[in-house]
Amino acid sequence: MQYNQNMKKLKISRYQLKIRKRGQQGTSFRFVFISDLHNVVFGPENSGLMELVRRERPDAVLIGGDQIVAKPGYPLEPGLGTVKRLAEEFPVFYACGNHEYRLKLYPEEYGDAYDRLRDGLAKTKAVYLENQTASFWKDGNQVLIYGYEMDRAYYERFCRRELPLTELTKVFGTPPDDALSILLAHHPGYAATYDRFGADITLSGHYHGGVAGFGTRGLISPDFRLFPENCRGCYEKNGRYRIVSAGCGEHTIPVRIHNPRELVVLEISGGPEVNDGNEL
Repeated sequence: MQYNQNMKKLKISRYQLKIRKRGQQGTSFRFVFISDLHNVVFGPENSGLMELVRRERPDAVLIGGDQIVAKPGYPLEPGLGTVKRLAEEFPVFYACGNHEYRLKLYPEEYGDAYDRLRDGLAKTKAVYLENQTASFWKDGNQVLIYGYEMDRAYYERFCRRELPLTELTKVFGTPPDDALSILLAHHPGYAATYDRFGADITLSGHYHGGVAGFGTRGLISPDFRLFPENCRGCYEKNGRYRIVSAGCGEHTIPVRIHNPRELVVLEISGGPEVNDGNEL
């Protein structure tokens, strides 16, 4: 199966967030968030994407899932190779999306693809999170990164069930007051539950910006909802933020209208003020 090696355009959306944590005032962090790459490459061996990340000089790279395409016969290497190259230069924390999850759920369809993915990741310095928490430190200040592996029931098409708060708290507990907390939750459709969980920042993707962009709405979501909300952008509530990336790639329907591929950069500083997190 061939994958696209033509140079594609990639927009950087930059968000400046002020988050005050006990004992961490004045601490600043810079993260690059990549979601829904789906094996798309920007130049040979993703050199274009790598150069954009290098320019940002992030403290760490956060990956929100769907680096690969879960279809029989599709290669793992484009997405997996990008993780490897990123992890050679930066700390990388990678939470699974529905495509990685699908490889694990259906070995009868995908054969040993999940094992090959995990074996490949084990040979990198990246931290892969399946309902796990990673700890990142800078200048003596802690960041907790929660990688949520959502059960397949919540990805069902044509049906949206309620996601109980306990689905998160039984795995991660409650975010503490003295560390910056980041939840990587691939599916953005459960915003109310993410807000109740209370991580300082929740990062999602999955919707690919809705194929066609109408502000923060899209034309259609992967679960076939028309004009879904929260397809991209930053949302603030009580000093906490949810950011939904339009994604770096696409699959099956490679169409984007008023909806550019997106690399997200988070610039986080401590302080008493909380701004609106609008895109610059």
